[in-house]
Amino acid sequence: MKKTIFITTLLSALLLSGCNNKEDNTSVPYALVSFDIDVSMAGADNQLRDGMAGNSKVFDDKHPAARSAGYGRYGVSGVVVVRALDNQLYAFDLCCPHEGKKEIALVSDGFFVNCNNCGSSFEIGNGTGYVNKGPSKQPLKRYNVYRSYGELYRVAN
Repeated sequence: MKKTIFITTLLSALLLSGCNNKEDNTSVPYALVSFDIDVSMAGADNQLRDGMAGNSKVFDDKHPAARSAGYGRYGVSGVVVVRALDNQLYAFDLCCPHEGKKEIALVSDGFFVNCNNCGSSFEIGNGTGYVNKGPSKQPLKRYNVYRSYGELYRVAN
Protein backbone atom coordinates (compact mmCIF):
# COMPACT_ATOMS: atom_id res chain seq x y z
CA MET A 1 0.00 0.00 0.00
CA LYS A 2 2.78 2.45 0.93
CA LYS A 3 4.59 1.55 -2.30
CA THR A 4 1.47 2.36 -4.37
CA ILE A 5 1.03 5.73 -2.63
CA PHE A 6 4.72 6.53 -3.16
CA ILE A 7 4.58 5.67 -6.88
CA THR A 8 1.35 7.65 -7.36
CA THR A 9 2.83 10.67 -5.59
CA LEU A 10 6.05 10.45 -7.60
CA LEU A 11 4.20 10.20 -10.93
CA SER A 12 1.94 13.12 -9.99
CA ALA A 13 4.94 15.27 -9.08
CA LEU A 14 6.66 14.44 -12.36
CA LEU A 15 3.56 15.23 -14.40
CA LEU A 16 2.92 18.51 -12.62
CA SER A 17 6.52 19.66 -12.92
CA GLY A 18 6.45 18.83 -16.62
CA CYS A 19 3.41 21.08 -17.09
CA ASN A 20 4.96 23.99 -15.24
CA ASN A 21 8.33 23.80 -16.97
CA LYS A 22 7.18 23.54 -20.58
CA GLU A 23 10.14 23.84 -22.91
CA ASP A 24 9.83 25.95 -26.03
CA ASN A 25 10.89 24.09 -29.15
CA THR A 26 13.05 26.97 -30.33
CA SER A 27 16.61 28.22 -30.31
CA VAL A 28 15.39 31.76 -29.61
CA PRO A 29 16.71 32.80 -26.19
CA TYR A 30 14.32 33.95 -23.47
CA ALA A 31 13.65 37.68 -23.31
CA LEU A 32 10.98 39.61 -21.50
CA VAL A 33 7.97 40.75 -23.53
CA SER A 34 5.56 43.22 -21.99
CA PHE A 35 3.88 46.12 -23.79
CA ASP A 36 0.43 47.49 -24.57
CA ILE A 37 -1.16 48.26 -27.90
CA ASP A 38 -4.18 50.42 -28.68
CA VAL A 39 -6.04 49.17 -31.76
CA SER A 40 -8.93 51.65 -31.53
CA MET A 41 -9.64 53.89 -34.52
CA ALA A 42 -7.83 56.78 -32.78
CA GLY A 43 -5.15 54.51 -31.26
CA ALA A 44 -1.46 54.50 -32.10
CA ASP A 45 -1.76 50.94 -33.45
CA ASN A 46 -5.00 51.38 -35.42
CA GLN A 47 -3.68 49.49 -38.44
CA LEU A 48 -4.26 46.39 -36.27
CA ARG A 49 -7.91 47.20 -35.52
CA ASP A 50 -10.76 44.75 -35.97
CA GLY A 51 -11.34 43.85 -39.61
CA MET A 52 -7.82 44.77 -40.82
CA ALA A 53 -6.70 41.19 -41.56
CA GLY A 54 -3.18 40.87 -42.89
CA ASN A 55 -1.85 44.04 -41.31
CA SER A 56 1.15 43.79 -39.02
CA LYS A 57 3.27 46.15 -36.97
CA VAL A 58 6.78 45.77 -35.58
CA PHE A 59 7.53 46.77 -31.98
CA ASP A 60 11.16 47.00 -30.91
CA ASP A 61 13.52 49.09 -28.78
CA LYS A 62 13.14 51.93 -31.29
CA HIS A 63 9.43 52.19 -30.36
CA PRO A 64 8.62 55.49 -28.58
CA ALA A 65 7.31 53.64 -25.49
CA ALA A 66 10.78 52.14 -24.99
CA ARG A 67 12.05 55.61 -24.13
CA SER A 68 9.88 55.61 -21.00
CA ALA A 69 11.87 54.29 -18.04
CA GLY A 70 10.87 50.73 -17.23
CA TYR A 71 8.23 50.40 -19.93
CA GLY A 72 8.22 48.27 -23.03
CA ARG A 73 10.04 44.97 -23.31
CA TYR A 74 10.23 43.77 -26.89
CA GLY A 75 11.66 40.25 -26.87
CA VAL A 76 14.97 39.28 -28.40
CA SER A 77 14.93 41.05 -31.78
CA GLY A 78 11.61 42.86 -31.57
CA VAL A 79 8.03 41.62 -31.80
CA VAL A 80 5.68 41.62 -34.76
CA VAL A 81 1.96 41.76 -34.00
CA VAL A 82 -0.38 40.69 -36.80
CA ARG A 83 -4.15 40.82 -37.32
CA ALA A 84 -4.47 37.36 -38.85
CA LEU A 85 -7.02 36.08 -41.35
CA ASP A 86 -9.17 34.77 -38.46
CA ASN A 87 -9.33 38.43 -37.24
CA GLN A 88 -7.36 37.55 -34.06
CA LEU A 89 -4.15 39.26 -32.91
CA TYR A 90 -0.95 37.19 -32.72
CA ALA A 91 2.56 38.19 -31.63
CA PHE A 92 5.88 36.63 -32.64
CA ASP A 93 9.53 37.33 -31.83
CA LEU A 94 11.50 38.64 -34.80
CA CYS A 95 14.56 36.59 -33.87
CA CYS A 96 15.09 33.93 -36.54
CA PRO A 97 14.70 30.52 -34.85
CA HIS A 98 17.28 29.05 -37.24
CA GLU A 99 19.90 31.68 -36.39
CA GLY A 100 18.99 32.34 -32.73
CA LYS A 101 20.87 35.66 -32.69
CA LYS A 102 19.56 39.03 -31.51
CA GLU A 103 21.25 40.93 -34.30
CA ILE A 104 19.53 38.90 -37.05
CA ALA A 105 15.97 40.26 -37.07
CA LEU A 106 13.29 39.03 -39.42
CA VAL A 107 11.64 41.50 -41.78
CA SER A 108 7.84 41.63 -41.99
CA ASP A 109 5.84 42.03 -45.19
CA GLY A 110 2.39 41.52 -43.68
CA PHE A 111 1.57 37.83 -44.19
CA PHE A 112 5.16 36.59 -43.87
CA VAL A 113 8.38 37.45 -42.04
CA ASN A 114 11.66 36.68 -43.76
CA CYS A 115 15.25 36.15 -42.69
CA ASN A 116 17.69 37.96 -44.97
CA ASN A 117 20.53 35.84 -43.56
CA CYS A 118 19.39 32.21 -43.96
CA GLY A 119 16.49 32.73 -46.38
CA SER A 120 13.81 31.22 -44.12
CA SER A 121 10.28 32.54 -44.45
CA PHE A 122 7.54 32.19 -41.82
CA GLU A 123 3.76 32.53 -42.11
CA ILE A 124 2.21 35.04 -39.73
CA GLY A 125 -0.93 36.03 -41.67
CA ASN A 126 -2.61 32.82 -40.53
CA GLY A 127 -1.43 33.22 -36.92
CA THR A 128 0.82 30.14 -36.88
CA GLY A 129 4.41 31.32 -37.34
CA TYR A 130 5.16 28.10 -39.23
CA VAL A 131 8.08 27.79 -41.64
CA ASN A 132 7.03 28.51 -45.21
CA LYS A 133 10.44 27.89 -46.82
CA GLY A 134 14.11 27.82 -45.98
CA PRO A 135 16.39 25.84 -43.68
CA SER A 136 14.61 26.58 -40.37
CA LYS A 137 12.95 23.55 -38.81
CA GLN A 138 11.37 25.54 -35.96
CA PRO A 139 8.39 27.92 -36.04
CA LEU A 140 8.56 31.44 -34.69
CA LYS A 141 8.50 32.00 -30.95
CA ARG A 142 4.97 33.13 -30.14
CA TYR A 143 3.81 35.45 -27.34
CA ASN A 144 0.44 35.94 -25.69
CA VAL A 145 -1.94 38.73 -26.65
CA TYR A 146 -4.57 39.55 -24.01
CA ARG A 147 -7.45 42.00 -24.22
CA SER A 148 -6.96 44.48 -21.37
CA TYR A 149 -9.92 46.77 -21.78
CA GLY A 150 -12.00 47.77 -24.80
CA GLU A 151 -9.56 47.91 -27.67
CA LEU A 152 -6.42 47.91 -25.52
CA TYR A 153 -4.30 44.75 -25.57
CA ARG A 154 -1.29 43.54 -23.64
CA VAL A 155 1.45 41.54 -25.39
CA ALA A 156 3.44 39.45 -22.90
CA ASN A 157 5.20 36.17 -22.20
